Amino acid sequence: MRTNLRGAVSNPTACSYRIAIHKKRGISIAKKKKYGKTQASVNRVRHRMEGVTSLVRGHRHLFSNVSDIVVRVPSARSHFHLFRAITTTADGHRHLYFGRTGLSINGTGAFGGGPNHFHRVDVLTQFTNGHRHRINGTTTTNRVIRDSRP
Repeated sequence: MRTNLRGAVSNPTACSYRIAIHKKRGISIAKKKKYGKTQASVNRVRHRMEGVTSLVRGHRHLFSNVSDIVVRVPSARSHFHLFRAITTTADGHRHLYFGRTGLSINGTGAFGGGPNHFHRVDVLTQFTNGHRHRINGTTTTNRVIRDSRP
């Protein structure tokens, strides 16, 4: 078992998930709910995010990660992805960053997928050494990872 970015327990053999966001004491908590058939592996769509952070205190960090969980948004006929990673080391430190992409852009189909869709990303890193950096940009178009575990 592993935990996702918000601490919910994931089942590495489930093929589909539904994410429910719950408010508890003003904090959003994502809980995974398994549905559908259980399999050892599935084809998953992921996006790469990479670039350079904003300039703060005379330095920048590089970032590079691949999106993780896909969250469908039926009311918007779209979806977004969750992600988390750590920047490279610069000026003797690094930063944790995590968040969610924006809804899909240029998507087709019931949930805004398709081969040419992408997402916007705009998050702030966690504080380290009394400061943080902005990560801003877009993901690559989707890439299917065959036979991967959720």
